[in-house]
Amino acid sequence: MGSYLAKRVRFQNGERISVLRAPNGLPVHEVTLFLGTYRTKGKAANTIHLVCRSLALLYRFLLSQKIDLLARLGQGKFLTISELDRLASSVQYRMDDLDEDESSEKSNVINILRISMRRKSVDSTPVTVAVGTQAHRLRYIAKYLEYVSRYVGATLDDNLLRQQLKVDTADTLAVFREHIPVVSKRAKLGARVGLSLDEQNRILSIVDPSSPDNPWSRSFVRFRNWLIVVLLLATGMRQGELLGLQIGDLGSNSPKLKILRRADAKSDKRTTQPATKTSDREIELTPAIMKVLWHYINHERANIAAARKIPQVIVSDEGEPLSASSIDKLFADVRAACPGLPVTLTSHVMRHTWNERFSEQADAMGLSDSVEQKARNVQQGWADNSEQGAAYTRRHTAKKGREVSLKLQEKLDDKLISKQ
Repeated sequence: MGSYLAKRVRFQNGERISVLRAPNGLPVHEVTLFLGTYRTKGKAANTIHLVCRSLALLYRFLLSQKIDLLARLGQGKFLTISELDRLASSVQYRMDDLDEDESSEKSNVINILRISMRRKSVDSTPVTVAVGTQAHRLRYIAKYLEYVSRYVGATLDDNLLRQQLKVDTADTLAVFREHIPVVSKRAKLGARVGLSLDEQNRILSIVDPSSPDNPWSRSFVRFRNWLIVVLLLATGMRQGELLGLQIGDLGSNSPKLKILRRADAKSDKRTTQPATKTSDREIELTPAIMKVLWHYINHERANIAAARKIPQVIVSDEGEPLSASSIDKLFADVRAACPGLPVTLTSHVMRHTWNERFSEQADAMGLSDSVEQKARNVQQGWADNSEQGAAYTRRHTAKKGREVSLKLQEKLDDKLISKQ
């Protein structure tokens, strides 16, 4: 038996939407209407898909409890507090099969057995998701339940039932929202930081195309993956920005590239389009890095016939625009080939690393804090007054804090020594 799946749909004009597919293969109508409210507010496609995934959890819970939500609401009754308590408990666990398999995008066939096997694997060893993820899930579910209750309530002929449903919904959801965890801003220990200089050098050594420890066999893949790591470390761009980079974005007469927002781009055939979250901007590269980038395009990439038909710079060895999952696999391969690297090593850690190196260089150049902040914001595509950089410079900030603290302690050393 199938289950509820969050599915992305791409139209010929490039527009992308998410739908919740029921076990019978049809979209859940009410969910489609609800997700449409996010589109009218201009929310990004990836954000809307996160909402859809949360509602897949809701409908799986309803299915497991044999609850027909529309029938219940049609009787003027809402979910009970005990039911919502169980729902709140269930959404704290990780589930890897909320999305339709990527392979099904090409075949339009869902391997139910494969999905079932993955679900059994996850259920046998439950893993909780981050507190922030739990909070997002519960908020989206609460908003949807409020929406669908109002949607069905408007169709009830009995005014008394309609009013009772309205009151029950408000009272019960108030209790449900108490389950939404507070994401502490004080839990800094263990937060993601950039790589140390030694770790950077180890990674660059491993991914060097000529390295005997390079985990990839094909020469094209070796060169491309090395270039990906170099570009992420050199620019601090996001994974989605790199995957969305087009040949036309590169300067032909100057070592520069442009990071542009292209939501629902018709030229991007990927159902899950990589997103650029920040503002458009231009990044200058060193001539050496730009030369390597053009070598990749004119020689490595040019040897793949299918790649000549698409504008994206980073492609698979089959000539298709590279997917986000391929980037994830790249860093999983690096972790496996280089024991001792952080288990949290991902493309986003490269962004943290760039920001910490930026701070170190700013200190070496004697830049004031205000100038450093503005310069960083321009390079990363943030607003002029953004303080986002604080989340990416934890290691550097902690180091400066330790240095100041030790200086203060040194003033006490003489007095301590005299007491020994």
